[in-house]
Amino acid sequence: MGKECWTTLGLNRKQICFLEGISKKAKFSGGRKLSRTSIIRAFLSVAKKLDINVTGARDEKMLRDRISESFKRC
Repeated sequence: MGKECWTTLGLNRKQICFLEGISKKAKFSGGRKLSRTSIIRAFLSVAKKLDINVTGARDEKMLRDRISESFKRC
C-alpha cells in the first residue's frame, strides 16, 4: 500500500453503528477489533474490483442501485 492520505467522511448514526457491529462481531468471534477505517478501506478494495457503471449517475441513490447491480452480476 502506498502513502496514506487523510480525509473526513460524514456518516450518520446508523452507518457508524453498522461499522461498530462489524468490529464487535470480529472481536467476539475470535478475531480482533477492527477499526472503522480498516473496514471502510476493505469495502473500497472490493468495490474497486467491481465493474460499476456510473455513466449518467446523478445522486447517491442512483449510485447505490448501480453498485447493487454490480454485486448481482458477480
